[in-house]
Amino acid sequence: MDRLLQIIGFGPAALGLFIAADRERQLPALLSLGIDVHERSPSVAQWDCLAYDIQANSPIQDFLQGIRPDGAFAECLRQSEVRDWLQDPSRILQLESISAFLRQLAQVVIAVCADHPATSVTFGRRVDAVQASDSGFICQGNWGRSFSRYLVLACGARGRPLQLTCADLRQTVERHWPTPLCSDGVLRGQADAQLRDAVGQGRQILVLGGSHSAFSTVEYLLRRLGSELAPRSLHVLCRKRPGLWQVPGTPASQLLPDDVVDTVSGEVNRFRGLRGKARQTLLEVESGRQPAVVLHVGEPDLEPWRLAAPLLINATGYEPRMPELRDSLGQPMALDTWQDNHRKHPLTHELTSNGQPIRGLFGTGLGFADQQGATIEVGVNFFHGRCANNILKAVL
Repeated sequence: MDRLLQIIGFGPAALGLFIAADRERQLPALLSLGIDVHERSPSVAQWDCLAYDIQANSPIQDFLQGIRPDGAFAECLRQSEVRDWLQDPSRILQLESISAFLRQLAQVVIAVCADHPATSVTFGRRVDAVQASDSGFICQGNWGRSFSRYLVLACGARGRPLQLTCADLRQTVERHWPTPLCSDGVLRGQADAQLRDAVGQGRQILVLGGSHSAFSTVEYLLRRLGSELAPRSLHVLCRKRPGLWQVPGTPASQLLPDDVVDTVSGEVNRFRGLRGKARQTLLEVESGRQPAVVLHVGEPDLEPWRLAAPLLINATGYEPRMPELRDSLGQPMALDTWQDNHRKHPLTHELTSNGQPIRGLFGTGLGFADQQGATIEVGVNFFHGRCANNILKAVL
């Protein structure tokens, strides 16, 4: 059965489309038109988006303020724990708590969709390839294929592979660290035993990267391993010092040359600065209050570490999990990018290829952030942003 819209992925960004439709009081209209949601997780019970044992890089208000209090998701907001969150909307929570809340939102969407036979959320359905046609898009996988007029890529993220432009450095890593740990697995608690074994053997740990993921990883290791870490046993290698989030009204005299003041909120480094415990960890390392950690800023050089054989953690960030994209002739279709973000047409908000909008193709979530001037609006939840509203206006 052909649908109006297909959505690849059922994570936080995809949920934002349903929340935005409810906010605009258009959820029944959207569902009645026909939607196919393809989610790769085997079941909602195994749906574990953002289930990391670290703090979020956004305040809880970024996850809540776009949800209509008297709408389809009202019961989720009435829980005592969530009411406590609303009393202090600037608070930064552990992502595990937010993940549990997101699962409740997902269950509401599934229940609402069950009342609309034209719409379905299917788990265990990975989309391997997408082919454009003159009238829409065909999604394909080992489950078969389906067609829709519009398509939204909300594919979720995976750990970014190490991108080493220096040939010598790349060869060093491939020879001595063929399978580095990924911060994604570390922050889900999947590597605790391996980390403790390494520390018990006296091996050092290298964290490669300077993002929120990197310093959240350092905070996680300090919290989990604690006194097991010897002085100068945990090293962080990043090309440049990360920016710090700062409150609106921070005096210009306290800003660094690379700091960016958000024109809407007045916050400093709103979309790229370290917040919460990740921010605190960096400051503690720089002040010498974390003797186990050594920070190395500059182009990474792993050659001196070769003989020591430390455990390497890739914490260079995330990239969208993309299906293969082909045009109407079956040829590979490359999306335009800028600073690791896929470009959108400024008027239609569709994704672009060779500078031209691809009719009916949209993206949301990591790798598909909106752009405000020279700022890419990443690091905040998409429930309340313009991204979901722009897609809804085009589809409806």
